[in-house]
Amino acid sequence: MTHRLPIVLACLLAAPVLARPAATLEDLRALAAQKSWAELLERAEELPPDKRSDTWRTLVTEAATAEVESATAPDDKDPFAVARKAHALGQRYAFLAKAPGFSSARDARGLKDLERCLKSEKSGCIDTYRELAGDASTETTLQAARLVKRGHFAYVAMPLFAAAVRGGKEAGACKDEALAEAVLAALDLPATDARAGDARKVAFESCWSALGARLKSATVGASSYFLANTCAPMRTRKALTELQDDLCKDAGQ
Repeated sequence: MTHRLPIVLACLLAAPVLARPAATLEDLRALAAQKSWAELLERAEELPPDKRSDTWRTLVTEAATAEVESATAPDDKDPFAVARKAHALGQRYAFLAKAPGFSSARDARGLKDLERCLKSEKSGCIDTYRELAGDASTETTLQAARLVKRGHFAYVAMPLFAAAVRGGKEAGACKDEALAEAVLAALDLPATDARAGDARKVAFESCWSALGARLKSATVGASSYFLANTCAPMRTRKALTELQDDLCKDAGQ
């Protein structure tokens, strides 16, 4: 019997490995019925492209949404673990970006991960959030900006407020009081600071109608940084009074 064991093992090793049959749409439906979302996503791409119907996309969307909604951060080493998962799914299945259910789940979890990162006082929270949540809705981006502003100097949140405005297409965001405060604070930074650049773009390109009056009144008594950021664009818009123009000239602007 002892002599036969090596022979048996050799036969087993020499036997061809039977590959698992590729998943069918019915297999995916069965996995959905069992709520086996991770396995469904793992096997979804086994269907050839010409078999990926609307039903297939619906199943993938349902699975991806459920996976993001139920995901938990494994530890504190990466506060953005869930946001990374949602981002990876969005890159893997481009059609998810147009699925309201998935987008809502992705945005909510991204915001939660940002809050977790800010509480842990890790560096790079804003940059990481922007990288992973670039497709977030305007309202979600505004919420993220307000969240950052609550615990920092107002200008720290300027990149997120600028992202929320999106080139002026979202006029409602321009009326946000927290955004106005961030713009004014960022205009008090050196002109070479990227956040001052964001503020100038928001103030003079995207949100002038909403912010113009506040910018004009802030010119009197303003710092040299503020004047360096605002005099030229205000003059271009013919928005300076004679007194304000003299203040700008006195400041070398």
